[in-house]
Amino acid sequence: AETNPNMGMMPNGQTMGGNAAPYQQQQQQQQQRQAPSRDYQRYQANAGPPPAQSAPPPQQQHMMKKPPPPAAPTTPAPPPQMKMEMEAPVPAPAPADPNNISNALNASLNLEDEAARNAITRELVKKFVSDIWNRGDLELIPEVCSPSLRFNGSVGMDRVGHDGFSRMVTTIRDALNDYHCEIHSMVVEGNKAFCRMRFTGRHTGPLLGYEPTGRQVAWMGAAEFTVKKDRILKVWELGDVKSLEEQLSGN
Repeated sequence: AETNPNMGMMPNGQTMGGNAAPYQQQQQQQQQRQAPSRDYQRYQANAGPPPAQSAPPPQQQHMMKKPPPPAAPTTPAPPPQMKMEMEAPVPAPAPADPNNISNALNASLNLEDEAARNAITRELVKKFVSDIWNRGDLELIPEVCSPSLRFNGSVGMDRVGHDGFSRMVTTIRDALNDYHCEIHSMVVEGNKAFCRMRFTGRHTGPLLGYEPTGRQVAWMGAAEFTVKKDRILKVWELGDVKSLEEQLSGN
């Protein structure tokens, strides 16, 4: 059979009918695109082989081998409401009120004055009981008691002034040998003091109309003290006289 000159051959060996010129042009264009350009060939001829890279120094190699630092923890964004509160401006502090400062200073001074008055009252009561009554130190009466002292006692002995109070202390201590007054509790409020006390002694002299029995007696009592101008002005004492009389009578 005769071959038609207008038929072309496909790459897989099959014939392609019609004119083969378009196919040949496509083959040439593809080869031109794959082949390097002349400028690139001249650049490679002039540049020569690429220079060899030198190895980094040991310290740099060690640094290069270190693992990357861990990523910093990220703080989650606050909710919109919290973000608005955080971004809200902080109000400026209110100016100091001179009246408030003055009131606070006066209150502080008043507390100091009250503490000082309480300390004076407490110390006077302690001396009144421990030094004058328990030890019989009558010379301390002018230092502890006011000249206008009034003592109201439950044993029927009311005394006024330093001399009257001194005679009262002497009478009780003569009637009760080893007389002792013990403060069980004390509450102090300014110029006032309230005490709960226990009295003891041995009956060695006339007391409440009873002759000496030699018995050891004890009774409870309470007293209120009023202080004025750093001296005890009033004493109101209430004792369990019934219990004392029962012991003195032998019942």
